[in-house]
Amino acid sequence: MSQTFPSRRSVQIRGRAFKALILTPTAPLPEWFGDLDASLKRSPTLFDGRPVILDVSALAPDRSGLVETLAGLDTRKIRILGIEGAEPTLAGLEFPPRLSAGRLVTTIDIPVEPPEPEHASLMIEGSVRSGQSIVHRSGDVTVMGSVSSGAEILAGGSIHVYGALRGRAIAGAARNPRARIYCRKFEPELLGIDRLVRTAEDMGPAFRGRSAQVWLDGSAIRIAPLE
Repeated sequence: MSQTFPSRRSVQIRGRAFKALILTPTAPLPEWFGDLDASLKRSPTLFDGRPVILDVSALAPDRSGLVETLAGLDTRKIRILGIEGAEPTLAGLEFPPRLSAGRLVTTIDIPVEPPEPEHASLMIEGSVRSGQSIVHRSGDVTVMGSVSSGAEILAGGSIHVYGALRGRAIAGAARNPRARIYCRKFEPELLGIDRLVRTAEDMGPAFRGRSAQVWLDGSAIRIAPLE
């Protein structure tokens, strides 16, 4: 007498890639946390809903030092997805998983210094190349050319880009929620106004390649075409 067994379904394992923010604390740790707190005051939503990787290679912490670092981040509501640069001995269920072979995509620097009192404008005749960082906390910044990918503009007032905006632009860094960002070709890596930021993943393709303006509407960053 034959017996029929029900077929069993297979277990599917899928690969999926996510972009994560990387935090790299440095010694002395209390000063680094102080700088982090000052940065979070300018951009309090930076880590909201985003995976964060902790790179401890610059600290080389022991077990108690890693516990202290994770506890300090937890009190700031920063949840750590994984850890890079930790010794193999620092493993266990009490720690996030150890990661390796990560690839750097971009770097975000949120300033911690107080804004300057003056309100002068800065004009850049050419373009801002990749790797350049233009910081002008006392007023507007106007770029007659483009802002390349990997470049950064930080202004206390508004930012005007007469070419393509492909890098990072943070306006209103002098606690100015009325600041705006204008560009002829909208392709940014990151945008920020006052204390709010949005990465390219949050913006969608609707305005890409078009002339656009960016402004702050309450607690949200808005984008609209200029045509």
